[in-house]
Amino acid sequence: MTTGAGSGLHVAVLGPFEVRKGAAQVELGSSRLRTLLAVLALSAGETVSVDRLASVLWAEALPDNVRRSVHTYIARLRNTLGAEVIQTTSLGYQLQVAHDRVDALLFRQLLAEATPARGTEAELATLEQALALWRGQPFEGIDSPALHGTDASHLLELHLSAAERWIDLGLAAGRHGELVPEVRKLVTRHQWHEPLWGRLLLTLDGSGRRAEALSVYERLRRRLSEELGTAPSVELQRIHADLLQDRAEWVVPIPPRQLPPDVAEFTGRDEELKRLDGLLSGSGRVCVITGTAGVGKTCLAVHWAHRAAERFPGGQLYVDLQGFGPGENELDPHEALSGLLQTLGVSRHRIPVDLQAMAALYRTLLAGRRALVLLDNARDAEQVRWLLPGDTECTVVITSRQGLNSLVSRHAAELLTLDVLTYRGSRQLLIRRLGRECVEADARATDEIIDLCGGLPLSLAIAAGRAAATPFAPLTALAKGLRRVRTDIGVLATRDARTDMRTVFSRSYDLLPPGAACLFSLLAIHPGPDIARPAVASLAAVDQLRADRLLDVLLEANLVAETVPGRFTLHSLLRTYAHDLARAADAQLHRQAARRVIEHYLHTAHGAARLLAPAASAIVPAPPAPGVRPEQLAHRRQALDWFRAEHTVLLTVLRQALTDDFPSHAIQLVAALTPWCDHQRDWYTKADLRHLALQAAEQLGDIRVAHDEDPAGIELERSECQEGFPRQSAMSPRVTP
Repeated sequence: MTTGAGSGLHVAVLGPFEVRKGAAQVELGSSRLRTLLAVLALSAGETVSVDRLASVLWAEALPDNVRRSVHTYIARLRNTLGAEVIQTTSLGYQLQVAHDRVDALLFRQLLAEATPARGTEAELATLEQALALWRGQPFEGIDSPALHGTDASHLLELHLSAAERWIDLGLAAGRHGELVPEVRKLVTRHQWHEPLWGRLLLTLDGSGRRAEALSVYERLRRRLSEELGTAPSVELQRIHADLLQDRAEWVVPIPPRQLPPDVAEFTGRDEELKRLDGLLSGSGRVCVITGTAGVGKTCLAVHWAHRAAERFPGGQLYVDLQGFGPGENELDPHEALSGLLQTLGVSRHRIPVDLQAMAALYRTLLAGRRALVLLDNARDAEQVRWLLPGDTECTVVITSRQGLNSLVSRHAAELLTLDVLTYRGSRQLLIRRLGRECVEADARATDEIIDLCGGLPLSLAIAAGRAAATPFAPLTALAKGLRRVRTDIGVLATRDARTDMRTVFSRSYDLLPPGAACLFSLLAIHPGPDIARPAVASLAAVDQLRADRLLDVLLEANLVAETVPGRFTLHSLLRTYAHDLARAADAQLHRQAARRVIEHYLHTAHGAARLLAPAASAIVPAPPAPGVRPEQLAHRRQALDWFRAEHTVLLTVLRQALTDDFPSHAIQLVAALTPWCDHQRDWYTKADLRHLALQAAEQLGDIRVAHDEDPAGIELERSECQEGFPRQSAMSPRVTP
């Protein structure tokens, strides 16, 4: 805000033009001087160019020497106001006056401060202060088409918007009687602005003057017809109809029944249904159903709501919050509350504008009613918290891809995390969709379809839909077509954005912050089957604290799962989707990430091997690449624990090193794993390691090493693989039933 020599100057343009310096009023006889000062005042403290000043002063009839003519008027203005008031800059001229000494600038400043975040009373008071600055039409007494055009129109729009907001807040606060005279003045000033007329009708009605309100409407209707040849707006007609009905303020003729249709093929989820039933007998009345995209959150919530409907005589309310829908924007709490209030019988024109007032009215109407509120597809906790009833008689079920942890902590909400369907549940879903005879005709194909769909209800439904569309084709053909889903999520494409697998996943991915989105795509590079926290840090080339925070974001979004404490995995279809993202990104960056993963395990395994067998000869790896953070193991017990936890991952990483063309790393990793095999007396895995080391040597092109020597330094006697040793390798991949 500009201060200084011009601080005693006041300029008013929101009505008859006035200039004061201190307590004295300043007269500017020339219309162009008034115009010049008004333009400078609207940009107080900022430079106004000579071209801008000239265009306002003379429009298109510019003088021969524009700069000299503008300077002449600037000099005359300085003579009247003081030389220090107007400063010359390299680009033009600048009025040295504080913003709060120009009524138009103060008005805008007050509007910026009048926000709902300050509370209703503070917002109302600030709006009143802003509206009090208006004394008539802007720029009265100034003969300037430019100022009376765009500048005046913009100020009038702001004035009308502020006035409507002020009236709405007053109506919400029950100040109808106080508002009537002020609204009448506004209607007189803006006689064709119908939203103001609508508010006048509401203030009159709220003051107990319904007959007068009806009379005002009728006079306006005749004027519109006779003078403009139009009818009142739809909004005005609705208000008029509301007045004519003479109905009570809020009427709920029947309890609302808003639940979507039940899912005919619903199956499984017996335990989850029991947990939801527990809401009705326990003290908790809020449940958040969360899980990854396509896992069936909405189906479960709607099915349970239909089962329990008779236990909610106060009605069942349903809102799709569109948090992860095919559109770009989620449903605003204002819109959601407005719809709920209308469902509960509140006339549209009696709904408060203020969000807090809307929420308070909503809670009032639900007080004492045993009702169910189903809030589907929530984006975050902030979107939901305005929609929570205050009464413990109501039950709230929320579905979201996010965990909404703040609702759990602040509102004691129950958290129900949905996993994929079991094999039995998946098979039952296919039976419900396709019939038992079709499913049982080829058990092997059915098992493969369930495996390829990963037990995810949405993907199973897509597969079942394709089978139903080609009833004479065997399930083996469907299974064959689905096999590409391991490398291309587009195999599960549909024409409906709500069910297309890539689109469904992308709605979760697109809402991630950049760091978490990058980590999600990088996780596809890790060969799996799971990854520990320290390996995540090396994969993303970040410190452990940063890696943990990014993982927490992905966990909250249900894009990764924590299978056991500290270890994380991707659902098979999410892994395919992440692979698609990785392929579309920078190949060089992803090769660097792949190398970091290999070197993380290589260097950690080398350290662990030295703890198991200090005297063993092992290939010492080169220093790790930047960003690699190997785990620092302090003693033998830690080394054993680490090998046990990572033994499945190590073999997959070793094979991935060969696939990704890192043969030197593969040989070094074989050498680091050998002491563990010796400790476990796992000769079969040791033989596998030697075979992999030979493959790596061949990749390096060293035929002599590959065929004549032991490239990883493994000494393996044939007798060590004799019968009598267990054939199950300690490093064999885990098999999940």
